[in-house]
Amino acid sequence: MTFCEEPAPKVSVPADFGVELLGDPNHANISFNLRDNQQIHANSVIVSLNSPVLQRLISDLCFKTIEVDDFQKDAVQCFLEGCYSGRLAKINKGIFRDLNKMAHVFKVNWMEKRCASYYRYLTENIPDKYDFQDLLYLFEEACFAARHLKTDASLNVITSKLNSSASYRKCFVPRFLDENAGKLDDIELNGIVKASQRQPELLVSFVISQLKVGKPELSKEAKFFLQNINISRCFRKNPDLQTSLIEQLDRIESPSTADYKLVLSLYKSCNTVVEKYCSLHNTFNSFNTINKFTEFSDLLEFLKSSPDVKSFNMFFEAVFCWLFNNANSSTKLPTDLSDLILEMMTKNGWRNIASHLVNYMLIVDGERFSVFQSFENAIRKCKAVSSDGYEYITSSREYEWEDLLFKENDVEFVTSQNNLSPIEGPCPDNGDCGFIIHITPSKEEDINVFNIQLLQDPAAYPSHLHLHEDEISIENMHFALEMTFSGKKRLFPVSWYGKPNCNVNGSIWKWGAIYFIDKGETPLGFSDENIDWRWGLGRQAKITPAFLIQRGSST
Repeated sequence: MTFCEEPAPKVSVPADFGVELLGDPNHANISFNLRDNQQIHANSVIVSLNSPVLQRLISDLCFKTIEVDDFQKDAVQCFLEGCYSGRLAKINKGIFRDLNKMAHVFKVNWMEKRCASYYRYLTENIPDKYDFQDLLYLFEEACFAARHLKTDASLNVITSKLNSSASYRKCFVPRFLDENAGKLDDIELNGIVKASQRQPELLVSFVISQLKVGKPELSKEAKFFLQNINISRCFRKNPDLQTSLIEQLDRIESPSTADYKLVLSLYKSCNTVVEKYCSLHNTFNSFNTINKFTEFSDLLEFLKSSPDVKSFNMFFEAVFCWLFNNANSSTKLPTDLSDLILEMMTKNGWRNIASHLVNYMLIVDGERFSVFQSFENAIRKCKAVSSDGYEYITSSREYEWEDLLFKENDVEFVTSQNNLSPIEGPCPDNGDCGFIIHITPSKEEDINVFNIQLLQDPAAYPSHLHLHEDEISIENMHFALEMTFSGKKRLFPVSWYGKPNCNVNGSIWKWGAIYFIDKGETPLGFSDENIDWRWGLGRQAKITPAFLIQRGSST
């Protein structure tokens, strides 16, 4: 009989090898050469386990010393202590750039993720009494990463943050442009455009001031801004700005062919007719898009790269719907799900999830309770739930489900002035601040005509309600349905359930996983019988359309 042992688990990093061993002459056999002839000694096995680059230099090329004189001593110390302890205990703003670059150069994947998390932490925790330098640091670090490390992840994070607050934009954008005019590269220009997406008048004002002060010609910055901003939207809100820009453009005496074409396109933009309605982003994705995956890991891979997943809210609802339909008591989620979520958030520039979705959608009982609890724990572990980064707004009244689905409706939403960040002080306009959603009803013969659209033309609003385009746009709106079920307020997802539809004889209607049926009725005769779990809400169910509006801080 042969004795068989279980194979020992392979060492994985990050791991705690004992930071006190760093520099110990009994263990150190590799030297990291710093500036001014300084050295830090380390163990080749420990650093090789963390870095495939160092492993190749040491094992394959027999290096005994590693030149790191391009980096600050404190950054190298933090890097090596991280390799030994699995933690970046001494990371700070002063060494962040060098530490992040070392993690990238030596391909220490876990450390790159920690650096990304640290940058995100700084961005989400800008001091209450912030100044220009606080914002400048974050923007410059993001541009450095985009320029030298070839990643836009940090730039997506900071531009999303700047774009979320009029106060941040007002503090940062004009001064940054004034101090760096004529010196900006395409990465910085693109970042400023993204940061000013909801306030393009800042960039148009900069162009006008350039044309007024200097020779009447279009600078590199002016061309970039005028080609990459929504100029017609800017002019709708600021007709005086349009007049001023046209006056300055008229002063250009001998424009180049390219400049002439650009100016001509701007003149055309001045006369662009505003579309009255605009459909919401990704409101009617087919459930089969996500339900075709039998394994949770395959679903995650799809959501990582899908163009339909434009926010963490969309990601959350996709996972929720998939788990609700497929999970059981034996379903296990990845142990590193928190890290995977943070990686996706950083890569895509997603802001934190709205706490309303977590608090009022994750109410699941029975055998699937544990898996939903694990999902919620993973989200909360990476501190990705925002209590104040969104304004939760419901319609002015409840609707019978038939009224909502079968009648053309203009649904009004009123919001508090205090919760719209560009409104500093009382709103000067008469009436309420808010928006209108136009619902095109469904038809038995053609369910695809159903649609939900934002009334985006300010001139079409009634006298008692007005739209703030800086804050209310389809880019920052997330739609859900609020209903009371089993005595509890709940939010029901709609993003991944397609449009409302009926069974073959039109006797029963459903919207995604919600049936409008009386007790005892059997919901048969639907063409998409791939949704196993559903809520039956009764034919007298009341629905309250709701929106989560992304705004301000998301800490």
